[in-house]
Amino acid sequence: MNFVKRSFGLAAALAVVSVLSGVGSANATDLTISGSTMLFPLEQVWANAYMKSHPGVHISVASTGSGFGISNAANGNITIGASDAYLTKDLRKRYESLASIPVAFDDTQVIYNIPGIGKSKLIRMDGPVLARIFMGKIRFWDDKAIRAINPSVKFPHQRIKVIHRADASGTTFVFTDYLSQTSKEWYDEIGRDLSPSWPVGSGYNGSDAVVAAVMATPGAIGYVGLGWINEYHLSSMALKNLDGYYVVGSVKTIRNAGKAALHDPTFPDDFNRSIVWNLHGKDVYPDANFEFWMVSTSLPAATMLEVKKMIIWALTKGQHEKYTVKTGFAPLPFAPLKPRLNKILNRLLPGNSLKIESGG
Repeated sequence: MNFVKRSFGLAAALAVVSVLSGVGSANATDLTISGSTMLFPLEQVWANAYMKSHPGVHISVASTGSGFGISNAANGNITIGASDAYLTKDLRKRYESLASIPVAFDDTQVIYNIPGIGKSKLIRMDGPVLARIFMGKIRFWDDKAIRAINPSVKFPHQRIKVIHRADASGTTFVFTDYLSQTSKEWYDEIGRDLSPSWPVGSGYNGSDAVVAAVMATPGAIGYVGLGWINEYHLSSMALKNLDGYYVVGSVKTIRNAGKAALHDPTFPDDFNRSIVWNLHGKDVYPDANFEFWMVSTSLPAATMLEVKKMIIWALTKGQHEKYTVKTGFAPLPFAPLKPRLNKILNRLLPGNSLKIESGG
């Protein structure tokens, strides 16, 4: 069975996962995963596969936004919080009990609906121009700044309609990270945030709503992750990277970004650094990111043991392409991650012998 469509709401998502599991008895171990709308499809297929091989475990998965996932994992309302955003210095101070575990690679891509521009035509974009579009300072598709980057494209004199997330979103965090690192104007006036103060545009809750709005609105521009691009066969822009190459997001180019970060000896063991922009390479996508599971170290020991087992499964067997690539994610490179991940697992349940032994 294919994974459940992303457009399902919270209640439907919970119901579908429960029905597919065939598990729901009082004797089952109940785990809840909630947060990132971007990570949701992968979590669904993981949950169903894990429950089939672990009949004593019942997993509920919901798509509620990264902000919800982070805060509710910290306060104990859910077992695992899903987030596209890493724990920044401020978030770590606010949620001291949280440990963040990278579970996959994804990205944020720019989608558009420009009348007269076919899907086969590649649109290029750099950070400064993109920032001015989302600030409302570039208002038409045939603006000279856009045409200068795309000299072979004939743009219509069509008003640009900005579409963005209204909820606290890790997708927004990653997107505004790219704008902040490439545009001083954006950095000074707005900055990187899960829920920034948008100067223009219409806000929607969830990536599914952003996709629907862009598809239905001539002249629209928005942003979503690779999985949405693949599922709805959307066109996305090639973004300019640090070395000046215009790169489209794909499993290959976002994994290249992750590998480049992990081979940097200064990259922190607790993953509290962005991998957006500051990476070299011809085929490195500049707006890639780790996807995280957030777990509170205050969970009861029995629950933590089950959570740890599931995390190890997700980081090994769960990295198979039938789960990751099929749902629009890039699998993690195992070798450089193994020692870092085992440190995090030991923090979750000190002294416990469960650790990652192999790539699964």
